[in-house]
Amino acid sequence: METANRTTGKLKSHETAILPARVQSYPSNGIHGRIVHAIGFEIVSGAFAPGERLPGDSELIERFQASRTAIREAMKVLATKGLIDARQRAGTSVRARNDWDLLDADVLSWHSPETIGEKLAGDLVELRELIEPIAARLAASRASEEDIERMEKAWLQMESGVDDLEQYYAGDVAFHLSVLAACHNQIMQRLDGIIGTVLSLSFALQKDTLEGPHEGLDAHYLIIDRIRARDRRGAERAMRAVIGRAKDEIGRREDWPRQRPSSG
Repeated sequence: METANRTTGKLKSHETAILPARVQSYPSNGIHGRIVHAIGFEIVSGAFAPGERLPGDSELIERFQASRTAIREAMKVLATKGLIDARQRAGTSVRARNDWDLLDADVLSWHSPETIGEKLAGDLVELRELIEPIAARLAASRASEEDIERMEKAWLQMESGVDDLEQYYAGDVAFHLSVLAACHNQIMQRLDGIIGTVLSLSFALQKDTLEGPHEGLDAHYLIIDRIRARDRRGAERAMRAVIGRAKDEIGRREDWPRQRPSSG
């Protein structure tokens, strides 16, 4: 696990964030984005504890070689995500974990297998159980041929990546998002960013306990088969089985980090 450089309050590398840029809700290009993602990652990773004050504007200006305006705009973004509380004369401090906006794709993406707690991991699986089986059920009624082709393309990426987990998981994320898109529910489709983030975190947690991707291939193809057959119940059951397998693999993980107590 990366450690913080307490002289500057900065982690050695923000590049350890495990999620693809496409599921980020705030662009990481430009000086504002770099500041937002660097400090957000550090807060979520535990470099700054709840209640701890962040470095002042002058220190951040020097660190990022940015203007005071850029620093303050970045702080506003982090405040909207529930991570910090900025008060005049009192400075900027980290808010309690219970205040963090966990429906924000960035806040979730700043977690990693080294920092996510067992409780949050379980909550992520429960979210998948609530949404994805219903999406598969709806997709069995509504999916077009193009939708099914996208599922198959993602499945083929998984198949070609059985010896390359990074490629396998990229295909897996694409597969589940293609099922979500195929339900043709406007509200559920808007959840693609958060679901993509949840999936990426879930897969990262499974890496050390994954029994073998070959078994997962068959289980995922059954989802396609049931959707193509317009079998609503079968598609829902198949998706629940896939998520159940992921739940079991995450449940075998033993090296859960200790969470710092939340303050406030």
